[in-house]
Amino acid sequence: MSSLPDVISKPIVDPSVDGIAPIEPLVVVFIMYLMTGLFFTPITKMQKSTTPIKKSSYLALILYGVASACSTLAFSFGLKETSATNASILANSEIVFTVLIGMIIFKEYLAKKEILPFVLIAAGAIFLPIGSDIYEHKFAFSEFVFGDIMIVISGFIYCLCTFIAKHAGQVKITRVVQIMSLSGAIFSFILMLVFQTPFTIDLSNFSILSFVGIAGIGGSVLFFVMAVRLIGAVRTILIFSSATVFGVIYSAIYLLELVNPFTVSSLVIVTMGLYRLRYKLAA
Repeated sequence: MSSLPDVISKPIVDPSVDGIAPIEPLVVVFIMYLMTGLFFTPITKMQKSTTPIKKSSYLALILYGVASACSTLAFSFGLKETSATNASILANSEIVFTVLIGMIIFKEYLAKKEILPFVLIAAGAIFLPIGSDIYEHKFAFSEFVFGDIMIVISGFIYCLCTFIAKHAGQVKITRVVQIMSLSGAIFSFILMLVFQTPFTIDLSNFSILSFVGIAGIGGSVLFFVMAVRLIGAVRTILIFSSATVFGVIYSAIYLLELVNPFTVSSLVIVTMGLYRLRYKLAA
């Protein structure tokens, strides 16, 4: 589910796609988060909760929604320029930044045997995809490379969501998705007013973005949190890393993007690094 926005949103925001009027990334993010919030609101109300939510948890979820919206917005701007295949691979940069922040803030340094796997993840998720684009564009800072960098920035912002969400660990899952989504929608709408972004979209794209938001954002967050609580963080992170593979498959089938040797190399290197570093990432 988390790979759906990486691929399905590509033709909607890309101005180079023939026959489709591109939509501003701000509008895309607003619709996805708004429809996700509206979808989970009645579901949340049907689930009675006896434990009141602390104000600090509400604040954490609001910050989570704003950070998540910023991450999705940066991702949408990046997806506008780069390929969906590259975006799926570069999305793993979130794991790299999570480990780095853990080392800096929580003083959790890598052991000698963990350095090589971490380098593999960083090389496969960031340096190899961006390096291949720079090479293909004759070492020029093209719009394609700019799109790659925006995806990496998106990964950095989204990794912060992991630390923010820890402060709302006791809140029921559907409430987490609801508050996060509505907060992201309100934040996106404010940005639309500030930058005077025109709200122009046809019904078909609205339906697609609603589906992508509910399934790709709401659904992925819902099942990820459920998985962490049911099978633990180690198994969840190991399985969740398969999102990159799904993204590449979706891109090949839905967008007919070619899978080149650089893509295969990145997938193999990242998978090896994740497997070797799995216990450190879970911590």
